[in-house]
Amino acid sequence: MSEQSAAKRWLDLGLLVLLLSLGLVSFHRASRGRYDFHHFYLDARYVWEHRQINSDSTNVDPDRRRQLPFYLPVVPLLLAPLAGLGRLGAALVWSAVQVAALGFSLRLLWQWAGLAADHESASNLTGLPRQQKLRVGIFAVAVLLALPALLEAAKFNQLSYFVLVLVLGAAWALDRGRPAVAGIFLGVATALKLLPAIFLPWLLLKRQWVAAATLVAAAAGLALLPPLLVFGPPKTLEYHRQWWDYNVRGQAAQGLLDQELPEHFIDRRNQSIPQVLARLTWPQHPHAVAFQPLRLDQPSCVALAYGLAVILFALLAWTTRRPWERLTLDQRHAEAAAYAIGMLVFSPLLRQYYLVWAVPGLVLLARLASGGVPTAASARRWSSRRLGWAGLAIWAGGMLAWIWPTARLLGAHLIMLIALGATLLYATARVKPSAENRPLPPQA
Repeated sequence: MSEQSAAKRWLDLGLLVLLLSLGLVSFHRASRGRYDFHHFYLDARYVWEHRQINSDSTNVDPDRRRQLPFYLPVVPLLLAPLAGLGRLGAALVWSAVQVAALGFSLRLLWQWAGLAADHESASNLTGLPRQQKLRVGIFAVAVLLALPALLEAAKFNQLSYFVLVLVLGAAWALDRGRPAVAGIFLGVATALKLLPAIFLPWLLLKRQWVAAATLVAAAAGLALLPPLLVFGPPKTLEYHRQWWDYNVRGQAAQGLLDQELPEHFIDRRNQSIPQVLARLTWPQHPHAVAFQPLRLDQPSCVALAYGLAVILFALLAWTTRRPWERLTLDQRHAEAAAYAIGMLVFSPLLRQYYLVWAVPGLVLLARLASGGVPTAASARRWSSRRLGWAGLAIWAGGMLAWIWPTARLLGAHLIMLIALGATLLYATARVKPSAENRPLPPQA
């Protein structure tokens, strides 16, 4: 057995152990009614039993009130068949699908870690065994650094893994000239979580008109058609009006700054722009820091948060303005990874189980640090390697900050994500076309 084949076998074995372990964690939490699966299950069971969505948001019994007012009505409807299996059956299926989503995500990221699979079979490059060994190392480093985020996502049983695989699937489809497929993947992700809608302006910037139109059509179709078929037009309209009032006109639009909200919306666990700024500048915030450089009222905090979000998004759009045809595979992947990080940065609720969406960026940073991404000149190559190492250090620092409540109160993970995205885009801006990162030809 060659050295590089042995390394790949050990990597595969480690990934298998990781997937099985995370599946067990997911099932353990879900089967015992812990964390977010409990909320998904209660709303799904209500739809399964009553053929309507629970509209009671004020019941004194927390298990009898509506659990998911911030999700589109289609989400509890799609989950309703799980409730027919009972809690244990639903937990088993949920955990299995979680593991499958993560497994497919890792398989797609394996291609990002080195030579694209389509190039490997036809490449006549020398040193391919070394490239394969390097690829194993890049991937192993990225996965090891991502372990805290992977574990947190498994514990909470959110939709994080599902969104990740859909975003990576869209990138895979775009790589192969299948814009309609990419749009469908992103449309489904948007209907499930809304945050992937950030990819719509990216597709428009890239002039990927088919993918953008398909994203809108898929998201709207999935959001409307199943509820119309099951609930009928009047109830579907009412459920969407309730969703609009709660999210677009409600607390989500105001940065979740209501002091009466549950602790996890307003304390150190929420790393969103509005919450971090409010803890730093609003004296009446229940978790205000001891020293506040500014002292603002609540409306001013909201305005400041929106202003900062607009500036950050404008910088992201400006940085990713180059046409699709002028980008290498690495640059396309870097932009997709940056927008995946943007899903976190611009979310009104930034919890740590969303950090798995930064894993694609970690893979690219590890590849940069290894020198696996060709750049325009040797000096720039060294600069890109240092930037890759800097990005990995930023992530490692953020993971260490997890155990320090004060750092999280100050927005350590928000700062980490912004710095991570900026480092990734700057480091890959100097990538040059080469045999291994030249875009793949469109497939029929």
